Amino acid sequence: MHMSHEALVFTKRVISQTSWLEDKKLHLVLDLDHTLVHTIKSSQLYESEKYLTEEVGSRKDLWRFNSGFPEESLIKLRPFVHQFLKECSEMFSMYVYTKGGCDYAQVVLELIDPEKIYFGNRVITRRESPGLKTLDLVLADERGVVIVDDKCSVWPHDKKNLLQIAKYKYFGDQSCSFSECKKKRDESEEKGPLDIVLRFLKDVHNEFFCDWSRKDLDSVDVRPLLKEISSRWKHKA
Repeated sequence: MHMSHEALVFTKRVISQTSWLEDKKLHLVLDLDHTLVHTIKSSQLYESEKYLTEEVGSRKDLWRFNSGFPEESLIKLRPFVHQFLKECSEMFSMYVYTKGGCDYAQVVLELIDPEKIYFGNRVITRRESPGLKTLDLVLADERGVVIVDDKCSVWPHDKKNLLQIAKYKYFGDQSCSFSECKKKRDESEEKGPLDIVLRFLKDVHNEFFCDWSRKDLDSVDVRPLLKEISSRWKHKA
């Protein structure tokens, strides 16, 4: 049984306002691929990168999976991802929204949220959303939702909610030699894109809830705030 549009809007508003009032939390929608992880089929690795398959057992940021899938793949966690999720969970109720399949999403979530502390069952995949991404599927008032994704084009109707992050690409550098790839540099933990986004989100959270007791719940909206803080950060840069 589907809710009417009016009932859905009302439900979203109640959920969000309860979260704002009781927990002082906004909602955060996170992409997976090229945002929190980079995944590649092992067969697509360049010769100079194939040594990485031998490092899987000795690294905490590199994983291999093939059970239930057509072929073996490698998953590389983005630097700072665990700390990012931990700190974001204190300010936001979080969703995963990926264009990957349900089984693949579960593999990644076993690595970044095995106890379902951060996302619970708030996971949207290609099965639920075969087309473009939309906040219609997120059970939260759009006025209190922030999206973090490396692609702007997949959110045609929700760009005002979007904070675009630099694309994470660890695999697939054809230009480096074997010796260079052995010394492959990764993003910084302390000053990389996830750290920058986290600091931005802290500003958003702090300013949204600033002087909260004086605000009218029907008038608050995170979207103008995202635009204002983005403009401020550009001037600082």
